[in-house]
Amino acid sequence: MSSESINDRLFPQPGPPPSLLSPKRWPGSDPEATTALQEVLTHNNKEWHIFFNDKGFHNHAAHHLLAIWALGASAPVIKAAYQTHCDYQLPAYKSPEPITTKNFNDHLGDEDYYNAYLIYFTDEISKNGLSKVLENHVFSMEANIDDAAEAQGKQRPDMLCRFVEGVFHPFIHVGYGAEFGLLGIAAEGMAMTAVHPASSSVLMPRNFSSVKASSLIEIALEQLSRLSLNTPYPPPPSQGVHAFTILARMLKDKRFDNVERAGPDAVYNKLLKDHGDVIREYADLWKVDTSDPQKVEDHIEQLIWVNTMTYGIGGWKEGQDFNADFFGMHFVTSVLFVPSILVYLSHHSKALLLKAYFVMSLSLWIARGRVQLDISAFFDSTSTMHTPPGAQPSPVKKTLPTPDSQHALTPNAWLPIIQTTIVHPNEHLCKLQRALAHFAAIYGTRKAGYFHGTELEGADKLDGTLFVRVATLTADRLAWMREGQDGQGWDFKGFFTA
Repeated sequence: MSSESINDRLFPQPGPPPSLLSPKRWPGSDPEATTALQEVLTHNNKEWHIFFNDKGFHNHAAHHLLAIWALGASAPVIKAAYQTHCDYQLPAYKSPEPITTKNFNDHLGDEDYYNAYLIYFTDEISKNGLSKVLENHVFSMEANIDDAAEAQGKQRPDMLCRFVEGVFHPFIHVGYGAEFGLLGIAAEGMAMTAVHPASSSVLMPRNFSSVKASSLIEIALEQLSRLSLNTPYPPPPSQGVHAFTILARMLKDKRFDNVERAGPDAVYNKLLKDHGDVIREYADLWKVDTSDPQKVEDHIEQLIWVNTMTYGIGGWKEGQDFNADFFGMHFVTSVLFVPSILVYLSHHSKALLLKAYFVMSLSLWIARGRVQLDISAFFDSTSTMHTPPGAQPSPVKKTLPTPDSQHALTPNAWLPIIQTTIVHPNEHLCKLQRALAHFAAIYGTRKAGYFHGTELEGADKLDGTLFVRVATLTADRLAWMREGQDGQGWDFKGFFTA
């Protein structure tokens, strides 16, 4: 591959983060690394399908490459990381027919039409921009409900459901496009959305706008109104229940006891059949108000802490190996992109996305066994300081605070974590550690007691060290390969009691 193989229109140099709550870029990625990134993203777009087998397993190459580039990876590391994916990808192939506005709904959920949807969305985003495409094709009434088609026995579009299906993978993929300003990635994510199933429609909000998609001008005006702190016609202030309290009540709800241990799809489908309405009722207690930027930021923060707790505190148990649940890990890697996508949406669509994301997070947590959260014991027993394995530095006299201090060996716990993560071949580890590091950057100063007043037991013990504690446990579980340990993988056993 060479610079001549770069599609600059689809894969230009990544742009700046779109939101103050989007992750900042770590230093390290130079022009050579950026060129390598553009080359491999172009190749991935042209050569491979979005699924790599007939089970619908996702092509994660773009996620891996963008994550390590953002962490400061060099060109050789980026190219080597891409090669780990090429060995098992499914080659791209031409769809049976093109996708147009007339037949758009006819082939939803059919992976054979991925290439056609990719061409369609590349053209749509090129002409109209991501905001309008999201409004029209994910959040509008027409993108989700088609009474005439249902009357004929055809499937509903259910695009919002598809957007957050597959453990959030379409959402994540579009999120990378939104965060890095890459048309090609956004188009891939929208095409992935279209060919995903819609098995969770029972959970989705139903208050879609009857007016098709806000224009770019309307969205721009909303952005300006937020900047001026002068949002016109705001809805009444939210009086909803805190996400922690909803979690606490669901932990005590015996209707969720003894979720059966089975394959992930079987568990999830039975859960939706038996308890989908109950899960939606809990999620509806979380009232979303997008009229005030501060309230939106609070909604985002609640989602971040909930999903980090269910993965990190949920995976920890005194005296046992950390259970780095593969599905729970996606709770953390996906919530990273909520701010970057919200920037592109109207107020109404922001609310729909926040509600859909929250209810899917709750349902997946229940489907993995509704792990209990011993917050107090977690903070009593885990550490914020960690010395990586392998050869250690030798601080000399006058090194601060003292040469023999652990703080001299590891002055910043995040630096060795990120360094080993960049060269670890697991494509999900870099996504997780990048997310946790970002959450620590924006919420690391939260003191114990900040979450006092919710019904979640132990919430008053939570502080901003949660993220480094979880990152360290994860690094230990997947192993410090750069430091000489044999690589390990994620856990799939869940948290079932039956």
